[in-house]
Amino acid sequence: MRPDNVAGTWRPMLWWTAFSRSWTPWLPVNVVVVEHDEGVLLVDTGQSPASMEPGYHPGGVLGWAYRRQADFDVDAADHLPARLGGIGLSLGDVDTVVLTHLHQDHAGNIGLLPHARVLVSADELALLEEKQPAAHGVMPQHVAPASVTFTPVVPAPLPASLGPFTTGTDLYDDGTLVLLPTPGHSRGSQSLLVRRPHAEPLLVVGDLTYDPALLADERVPGTGATAQQRASTRAVNELLAAEPGLRIVAAHDPGAAALVAGAGS
Repeated sequence: MRPDNVAGTWRPMLWWTAFSRSWTPWLPVNVVVVEHDEGVLLVDTGQSPASMEPGYHPGGVLGWAYRRQADFDVDAADHLPARLGGIGLSLGDVDTVVLTHLHQDHAGNIGLLPHARVLVSADELALLEEKQPAAHGVMPQHVAPASVTFTPVVPAPLPASLGPFTTGTDLYDDGTLVLLPTPGHSRGSQSLLVRRPHAEPLLVVGDLTYDPALLADERVPGTGATAQQRASTRAVNELLAAEPGLRIVAAHDPGAAALVAGAGS
């Protein structure tokens, strides 16, 4: 991934896409499994190995931009079925999927889960109806197969505010899993607040940030709507102040797995 992708600078996106010669170290594509009394919930589905095959990305200028901004290396051991198997689960055990957004490194394996309830922001689903979804980072042929039925998520007033968040979606009406709107990286990006007994709460933020250490300075990724990303970042910072012990789980943070493990179960 290009460094400007992780933390935006003064350089316009088209400039660094075209001229950057630097890459970050390899970064993970994290997914999160939550075991709830109502079933197994998966946050994002990760990158498909098919992304390394010729023809996966669009043609023309758009495909060039995709390939210039990020590269992927997904081997069999890191594919979603193998990772679930490593913790004693199978694809069939997943009851619900929350997609933070519809980019292919988050929704690229959704076709493996046609039986699951799939929750996506209604604003994000609207991108599928755009004339050129790929111009918004969304490739319908990879993230919206006909075998999958999406459930649109429309934030509603919460019974009690969560810091600055007055709207969201309490998935099981028990306060343990609450979807919060955090748009900016994509139009309908959403984050999941996970509250567990005897453990620190987690906020799974997708690509709101690639490095939680950047949040305090409101340094946001170099792709997306910058002003909206900063507004969502400010909201998350307020939530951090309001929720003692809250930990941020970012989709491409190398420290996320250790952080979640350290937070207990």
